[in-house]
Amino acid sequence: MIRPATSSPRRPASHCAALLSQREPSADLGPEFERFGARLCRALHASVTELADDAGVRIALQDTQNLQGSQFAGHCAPLAAISRHRFGVAGHVLALAVDGRAILEQLDRTFGGSGDIGKDLPAALPHTARLLSRRFEKRVIAAVAGELAGLEFRTEDDASSTDTATPFAPEAELTALALAVTGSDGREWRLVLALETAALASLLPKRASARRAPVSRRKRGIDEAPFAELPLAASARLVDMAIPLHRVAAIEAGTVLPIMVARNVPLQIGEAVVARGTVGEVDDQVALQITQTFTGKDSQ
Repeated sequence: MIRPATSSPRRPASHCAALLSQREPSADLGPEFERFGARLCRALHASVTELADDAGVRIALQDTQNLQGSQFAGHCAPLAAISRHRFGVAGHVLALAVDGRAILEQLDRTFGGSGDIGKDLPAALPHTARLLSRRFEKRVIAAVAGELAGLEFRTEDDASSTDTATPFAPEAELTALALAVTGSDGREWRLVLALETAALASLLPKRASARRAPVSRRKRGIDEAPFAELPLAASARLVDMAIPLHRVAAIEAGTVLPIMVARNVPLQIGEAVVARGTVGEVDDQVALQITQTFTGKDSQ
């Protein structure tokens, strides 16, 4: 009779604390996100100048903060145009909040007004203001993509008002970037970009790893590219001779000067003598037949 084997109770797995401690900590991408924000300020200047109708407008990085999803709305202007833009394979959300007052002021100027809309703001942006905001949002996201190596964003045009007002779960851990826009009249408004902190690695361009395997490099010979075709200026000195001053003064067309050509003519590259040879003729051209070569400079 075959009895079924009795199974002993499994022991819970225990992991070596020393091995677990060797795991590389996740990189803090906050400083890189700040540097991205500084670059974005320069990239956005033309678009913000057009929106504000102010050639003297200034854009500066105000701050980066870690927030909860429930705090995002409070980090934006009281009246803000909030849009959601997805990126990456996982469809992470990048939220963009534009100060609604700046949108309404530009809308007033568009219809011939001065841009002064007073202190009282509507509870929500009207449809025409939202259309203007979407045009500006597209420019902002295009600038963001340009600073992130062409990362592709998909704007959620059909998102409900509730989704745009609360683009993140209340408990989500966020990183928010605020840009301060100051007009020539001293008035200030803000742009806010926010995403889940865990998505920063998918947003920012990948950096090359600091640890690189050693690469073995073979030294190239002088008969290989790029050295083989390197042109060198060579000179062959046929004769050195002394001529009295009165002979030089009397030189004219037809004067014949006797020249004793050296038997061993030095061939030089710069100041280095690389070979010696005798002068002859090949195919009706003066030629130098090498009789001796050197690897160093001539010591004579």
